[in-house]
Amino acid sequence: MLPAVDFVASSIALAIVALLSGAQLFPALPISPLLLIVVYGALGVYGAQPSRGAFGENSGGAWVVIRLVMAALFVWSTSLLTDISAGMQLTLWGLFVLLDTVGRALAAPLVRNLDSVERWVLVGDRSTAERLKAYAPLRRYATLVATVEPHPDPSKPADRAAALEVVEQYHANRVVIASHHADDEGLLDLVRAFKSTGVPVSLLPRPLDLLEAPAATPSQVGGVPLIDVKALATRQSVPYGGPDRRSSRKTKVSVVVPAINEEANIGHVLRALPGDLHEVILVDGNSQDATIAAAQAAYPQIRVLTQSGRGKGDAFRTGFAAVTGNLVVMLDADGSADPAEIPRFVEALEAGADFAKGSRFLEGGGSADITRLRSLGNSFLSGTANILHGTHFTDLCYGYNAFWARCLPFISLDVPGFEVETLINLRIAAAGMKITEVPSYEEDRISGQSNLNTFRDGFRVLGTIVVESRRRRSIRSEQPSIGSQDRKAKAAATAA
Repeated sequence: MLPAVDFVASSIALAIVALLSGAQLFPALPISPLLLIVVYGALGVYGAQPSRGAFGENSGGAWVVIRLVMAALFVWSTSLLTDISAGMQLTLWGLFVLLDTVGRALAAPLVRNLDSVERWVLVGDRSTAERLKAYAPLRRYATLVATVEPHPDPSKPADRAAALEVVEQYHANRVVIASHHADDEGLLDLVRAFKSTGVPVSLLPRPLDLLEAPAATPSQVGGVPLIDVKALATRQSVPYGGPDRRSSRKTKVSVVVPAINEEANIGHVLRALPGDLHEVILVDGNSQDATIAAAQAAYPQIRVLTQSGRGKGDAFRTGFAAVTGNLVVMLDADGSADPAEIPRFVEALEAGADFAKGSRFLEGGGSADITRLRSLGNSFLSGTANILHGTHFTDLCYGYNAFWARCLPFISLDVPGFEVETLINLRIAAAGMKITEVPSYEEDRISGQSNLNTFRDGFRVLGTIVVESRRRRSIRSEQPSIGSQDRKAKAAATAA
């Protein structure tokens, strides 16, 4: 529907301008309108749920900017194919924006009716299921077809065969987990069991976590902000009847360090690590020097793994698969990231965030290593990602990050190189996780030359940003427009 609206609006605008100016209509028509649709499609504007795509009407300023830029691209391509004056180019630009806006507004009701409504299976308690069923804005996006009570014993591994049976029995399009019975390890096992069936898996916040972090922002399931988390989490609305684990809950920090030929640096990094870590995992990239021996001498209890492939992304994939703690820290081996900052990241996660991202551009952060060219490139890439994904990163390409192990199923690393940090950031955002940025200072590499290539890796990062935008799963991509009637329904659901 939306490609048709864009094609008709651009064709009519082009025909009117060609008639007024006496310019030749062909071959600008149909090449320019088709080019417009192709670029929109590459950005992920069109999809299975176009009214809530990556640049849907509720995406705020990013959508306005993209539409104006795309209109300019349409005019520019037209000017290459037919002879029209600058004034007529401006007229074509304004006329297309006007016609396209009117066309989309008229088509919006039909587009919403064509949107597929997902069938959800909820893994959780009956009270949460009733609240989801009573939440009116959800009905535009999904229907709850079944509720599965979690196993009373959280230590028992999730049964993948049973998960597949549930999905097939109810023809589920998505599994939503809202159980507060499982700890981090049990929850991760439950997510893996359902993800193995091939259906998307999303999370609702656990009541205990919400009570520990009452300042949490509204959460999302599948990118849709279903229920005001603060209202759902209040003791008056949802009294928590389970055990209070806040005093006994222990954070187990796993530090993953990828390294290749870092013999001169790795010892300095490992000796600077804080105490009370659960484990430190070195992922060696088939070093030709004594990196492993230097690491073992500096940190005797270190676990050493050897990656089978090549690249930083492959190294992190190997390390993440081996972690046994419930909090993961990504740390470079060249000495540029200060291990003494790890408690700062842990504190941010324990305060309620799902993902703590280091930033050199926040107050308290900085860099002794970044050049002006790299700084400009980082600003461009961060801005591009923020527009395309609805995020607010200040330092997209910095690799000093930490997150809860329960985030791992949503990362699915499938890139080999330095773009892995960008991929992790965008997929965490796409999963609706709560992200907080932590100020961090980047030191100079202690010794040796960096493997980073500014232009090559910059283009790979840009490619990752564009490819990931096509998933249409940014943290703002599916926000429903809540009018006065929806607000009344929301208030009624909260009071229920």
